[in-house]
Amino acid sequence: MTKRAIQAVVLALILAVTGCTCAPKRDVPTATVPLTTTPVPAATQASQPTSASPTSAPSLPTVEPTNMPGSDYLGIKKHGGALGGTWTLKDVRVGAHEDRFRVVIEVSESRDHAPFHQAIEVDNAAVPFPSGADPAWGAARIDLMISDLYLFDFPVSERLPIAAPENPIVTRVDRYPTESDAHIGFSIGLREPAAYEAYYLTEPVRIVIDVLYP
Repeated sequence: MTKRAIQAVVLALILAVTGCTCAPKRDVPTATVPLTTTPVPAATQASQPTSASPTSAPSLPTVEPTNMPGSDYLGIKKHGGALGGTWTLKDVRVGAHEDRFRVVIEVSESRDHAPFHQAIEVDNAAVPFPSGADPAWGAARIDLMISDLYLFDFPVSERLPIAAPENPIVTRVDRYPTESDAHIGFSIGLREPAAYEAYYLTEPVRIVIDVLYP
């Protein structure tokens, strides 16, 4: 046996004893771990306040200019409060003060706002009541419309009209005839057009109209 053959036999015996097996070298793949992205939640839109059982606001007339003395006050519109909900009329009262005549509409519910209301001063002859013109009201009126207000047990026939025969500006306070149960109207008769203020108070909730003396 040649020397090279002897070396080959010896190498084979060594490999057999150690249990090693020759194999071609292979590349071990490297696992790629994908990045996990935590989605950022979209911004939540602020919810818009909604009113319970909202109703549409009553429309007010458009007042044409006239040559009546003090006509600058005619067509003046004022509004306040919020639509929605149910309100109950509790009281209608008036008070004559040194510089103004005050009309107060009070409701039974206790909230942080008043029912939606709109007021407008009109020429009594040019903008008559739906039932017809009534000169006994005076030369002008302040019409007040209140939404979502109901009479229920309020004794209208006993409490209205309220006459003011001695007042220099106001003639009377009474209901304005409306065609919708969702709106209650009041009118303040004026001997002549006059400036007025409209606002509301809470605890209790009251809508106030102040007719200012000249």
